[in-house]
Amino acid sequence: MKNKMIQQSYNALPYLKMGYVLYILDNKAMAYRDEDRITLYHEKWHTKISDDDFLEMFANSSFQLIESKEELDISKEKDDEYYQWRYHHQ
Repeated sequence: MKNKMIQQSYNALPYLKMGYVLYILDNKAMAYRDEDRITLYHEKWHTKISDDDFLEMFANSSFQLIESKEELDISKEKDDEYYQWRYHHQ
């Protein structure tokens, strides 16, 4: 199911709830569900928003289904280690 194209946020939200990561084609950001919020991640910014905000903000956006969050293997510990290392080595 990887790389499936999805139109409109109401079609994309169920995939986020199932644990998939979506690429938002309109603004080149990644979206995934983290507990009860949706995390949006762009190379220059990141934020968390509610389901309702996601539905409103991306109502007419196009999405690409990337993979499940488990496949992405996001490790908060490794992420924190990286940013600590980066901070100390700049």
